[in-house]
Amino acid sequence: MSLNILFISVETIKDRTGLHNNVDEKLIMPEIKTAQDMYILPALGTALYNRLQEGVECGNLNCDEKTLLDDYVVDCLTNYVLSELPQGLSYQFYNKGLVRKSSDNTELPSMQDLIDIANRYKARAEFYKQRLIKYLKQNSTLYPDYLNFGAGYDAIKPENDGYTASIWLDDPFCCKGEKIFRDLYQGSNPPCCYD
Repeated sequence: MSLNILFISVETIKDRTGLHNNVDEKLIMPEIKTAQDMYILPALGTALYNRLQEGVECGNLNCDEKTLLDDYVVDCLTNYVLSELPQGLSYQFYNKGLVRKSSDNTELPSMQDLIDIANRYKARAEFYKQRLIKYLKQNSTLYPDYLNFGAGYDAIKPENDGYTASIWLDDPFCCKGEKIFRDLYQGSNPPCCYD
């Protein structure tokens, strides 16, 4: 279960990035929560994530947990939040619908500009996420909840890789007699499996 306990504050993001001080905190807070749940929870796994939230809430983090948060999670989460902010700040819901705000002395970026900025920060975030995952794998004895992520349908196993790819690149060492993606969805090509 994801509590409303955040690993970083709005001030942390403003101090570490180019986010302007006059950006309304209530527009940033939901993006922190979303980025934390979408990206940090899968990197840590359910049990460690819940332990860190509990430690933040109760103020009883040990030195290793503080190191994990300060040296690995904060940089990763900050960049994921910035990858989510361009659209979140540009478009807002009002009683008349979705509105894109503008002012007199500014030039609005195109949608492609917003996507490029989001992708730039997402690439940074994935770099930091990969560092986080490697650190946890190397120091798993310091974080017993990392390998014991929990049981049940809602338990999330920690991810093995911080990078994502938006295309499927095929796997020549797949299946062993099972139908593969290409066979199922792209016609009757010869199978790629090696016996």
